[in-house]
Amino acid sequence: MILATVMTAAAMPLRAQKLSAAVDGAWLASGMFNGGVELTIGRSTTLTVSMLAAQHPWVHHDISGLAVQPELRRYLSGRPMYKLFVGLGAIAAGYDMTLDKGHYQGSAIGAGLTFGYVLPLALRWNLDLHSGFGLIHTEDRHQGNQNFTIPTKVGIAVSYIIM
Repeated sequence: MILATVMTAAAMPLRAQKLSAAVDGAWLASGMFNGGVELTIGRSTTLTVSMLAAQHPWVHHDISGLAVQPELRRYLSGRPMYKLFVGLGAIAAGYDMTLDKGHYQGSAIGAGLTFGYVLPLALRWNLDLHSGFGLIHTEDRHQGNQNFTIPTKVGIAVSYIIM
């Protein structure tokens, strides 16, 4: 997926801030591996794909799972990867976890809105602050099928503009 994104970016006409890679510090601090890419697809729009993987992180040993979150972002400054944005995203996840006295194992899909701000730190480095909420449908082996309105994305990411 990431390789296809990089190859697509290389074939596009050259313009500022075309492709960046990011790591979310909040998830990383909790022991969950993550990463994402953001590709400029229009004058003020980007496509972001983030992944999160957890296999018994130090913060809570009874969690494992994998999630993918594609998101279409519209930057209100008129320039991609700069200042205020609104995003429309989706999520697909598989999980196996024990929280309190319940065991949860299954899959989740959903969609939501994200709001955020990208602050330039240096020539190629940005700080991406974002949060979002949405509707999630779960198919859980132990808890049955359920629908939730919950936070779908919260983070503080550091991104590097590759090209």
